[in-house]
Amino acid sequence: MNQPNEIAVQVSGLSKNYGAVQALRGVDLSIGAGEYFVLLGPSGGGKTTLLRLLGGFIRPSAGQILLHGRDVSEQPPNRRPTSMVFQSFALFPHMTVAQNVGYGLRLRRLPKAEIASRVDAMLELVGLSALAGRMPHALSGGQQQRVQLGRSLVLEADILLLDEPLAALDAKLRKDMCLELKHLQEQVGITFVHVTHNQEEAMTVADNMAIIANGELVETGTAQDLYENPRRRFTADFIGENNIFDGRVSGLTSGGVDVDLGFAILTVDAHGQTPRVGDNVSVSVRSELVRVLGRGEAPDALLQSVPATYGEAVYLGLATSHVASLANGDAIVARHISRGDASDVFEAEAQVTYAWPRARMRLHLS
Repeated sequence: MNQPNEIAVQVSGLSKNYGAVQALRGVDLSIGAGEYFVLLGPSGGGKTTLLRLLGGFIRPSAGQILLHGRDVSEQPPNRRPTSMVFQSFALFPHMTVAQNVGYGLRLRRLPKAEIASRVDAMLELVGLSALAGRMPHALSGGQQQRVQLGRSLVLEADILLLDEPLAALDAKLRKDMCLELKHLQEQVGITFVHVTHNQEEAMTVADNMAIIANGELVETGTAQDLYENPRRRFTADFIGENNIFDGRVSGLTSGGVDVDLGFAILTVDAHGQTPRVGDNVSVSVRSELVRVLGRGEAPDALLQSVPATYGEAVYLGLATSHVASLANGDAIVARHISRGDASDVFEAEAQVTYAWPRARMRLHLS
């Protein structure tokens, strides 16, 4: 049973070098016991390197790894309270489902009766009891993934490490398995650390998450906080669809910052940050918060607005994106639920005004 506020994973100054290439640089991270924690970021950013360091499959070049308070920085995988789920299903083709799930228990030379009991309970948990005698080639992708999960969970490790576990599944099955994974983690109550580059997957399962890119930890937080209140420009650009404006601080007011884009001034809440006049900064706003004002419609005092040259409407089924060009040539996007009527149509090259709530803009100093 996890204790309140218990830390399952604590890494400090963690780095990994491959010759002259620094795959991970000075990462500090804490993960609470019983959390579903996601490492999210672009391919090649260092997510899997961090996961493999936690599992003991590679050794750090610098830094410390504590798992439930124990220093395991130099310990091999079998001396750590972890189990790994790999991207490929990695099932033994000559073994049945039940034999695959019980493989690790047999390596530990546990009594046959205990193995059978634990395998039966795990097959029930992952919904494969009816397929216990089936061979891997006769399973669907989702069923094979459940076998791998069962094989890892039956070992009763404190921390389950998942390396892109849904990457081999099609889009619909991936969505279904996301919900199953989250439900499974809640049932077993242990810590899951899940690597993915898929934003929707990450936001579906994560209690908390970390953005990893270019070998660095960019930012941590809940999925909602990183989506709605990103502090770093990279996070705003990576998660969801954001409009990002780069400019220079031209003035400071009580709690606010004037950012000069060259063709417009944006006034944004500093949210406790302390920029200086002359600093280069970025401002972001979610595309679903932006709308194109109708002819003759003037923005009220609560709206920030910019002039733009209308380009096109991109119909995406549920949503339609209205794309326009700003005076500096950058694109701006307003996205809303598709209505399928004339209100969705603007003439190409028309001079229009894009507007959004001032309070929903976010300032990024880096």
